[in-house]
Amino acid sequence: MIPLGVVLLLAAWWALAAAMPPDTARPRRRALRGLAVAGVTASLVCFVAAIGIEQGPVFWAAVLMLSALLVAIVRALGQPGARPRGRRG
Repeated sequence: MIPLGVVLLLAAWWALAAAMPPDTARPRRRALRGLAVAGVTASLVCFVAAIGIEQGPVFWAAVLMLSALLVAIVRALGQPGARPRGRRG
């Protein structure tokens, strides 16, 4: 159940990041945000079912933060033309 929860969190963050650009159509943004909320909720259920009510939310919160960081890094590195901006000394 825990791997499923991790995959759901990664998919939820990816959907939320895809809903952010302002040039995306409003119904699509709304659908992506709804998908993200459903994914986060389902992942919490997976963690609580696998670990228990005492430790499940704690591990879920840690994976929530790490998956957000991973999605942000992957999306930043995958941007076309994303190069470090700065002078070499």
